[in-house]
Amino acid sequence: MADEEKLPIPPTFLEKVLFYTTATFVLLAIFSLFAFLFLVPFVIEPAFTTIFMQFDPVAALCVTAQVKHLVGVSNCTWASCREGCTKDLYECTQIRVNYKLGYAPNITATEYENLIRVERSLRKDYDYENYGSPLENNYPDMEEIPEPIPTGLMGNDSEWYFTGARLFPNVKGCGYPPILNCTIFYGKYKPLGTNYSCYYSRVDPGLVITELDMWQNTLNLVYAMAIPIPSFIISVIYLTFAYFKIYNTEEESEQAPLQSDAEAMATGDDGKPTTPGSDTFREDLACFGHQLKMQLANEKPKEGFESNSPPISNSASLSG
Repeated sequence: MADEEKLPIPPTFLEKVLFYTTATFVLLAIFSLFAFLFLVPFVIEPAFTTIFMQFDPVAALCVTAQVKHLVGVSNCTWASCREGCTKDLYECTQIRVNYKLGYAPNITATEYENLIRVERSLRKDYDYENYGSPLENNYPDMEEIPEPIPTGLMGNDSEWYFTGARLFPNVKGCGYPPILNCTIFYGKYKPLGTNYSCYYSRVDPGLVITELDMWQNTLNLVYAMAIPIPSFIISVIYLTFAYFKIYNTEEESEQAPLQSDAEAMATGDDGKPTTPGSDTFREDLACFGHQLKMQLANEKPKEGFESNSPPISNSASLSG
């Protein structure tokens, strides 16, 4: 009679819950990690840079003073606007502006004039070497030197607080549609003499942006860090606990009967360990050999014995 096939044991409700919970945390850890890596260059790093550059929340008055359209990687060290933050620049448009500080809503005109004089004074903790006169630069590849505009902080007798500042839509100067459209940006700020509000950096006065929303910037930073990082940490903690506690306990319970059988086979009836030189091992081996011989003898058919015996003829029996 053939042995009946053993049917697989269906998983219990707790086993199903454990399986789907583990799978959920594995997927959560993977998606959280990739989401964080994606948000670092596009949200987290620009948000931190915006905070560290300390943009003045009071808008300044900017006027487009110079526009350059350049071609070549060596010439395009920066661009006022570019769609895509990772591609190389082979053609760029650079916009420089002059700006003067705007009026704060909570101060008087006299206080504002004093504030301008203090802000315009030279700062001891800032390096002004980057804003030298463009006349000091050499242009060996150009036959005619373009007439430069003065760049840097102006004195108290000047109308402008800073001239020749670089204009960007945001602190990185790049983005992706539909949030940033460089065609619209250049159409609005490229014409010479255009007046508009802008925000300058207290750390680098030569950096000016057209849009500033510190509340939205902080909110994006919180969302980008508060969702993927805790999700990844919680997933890793659960998976570590499940691996060392839950699944390890199940494996030990499944291996317990096998281990007890192996221990019983390794010891004799007297509880002593069975070795090839022990009396128990010799007795077991002799008993096994005797049982094997008896089994082979019983399975051998009787026809085999009759076919192997010599035939006895009737004539031989009669003559005898």
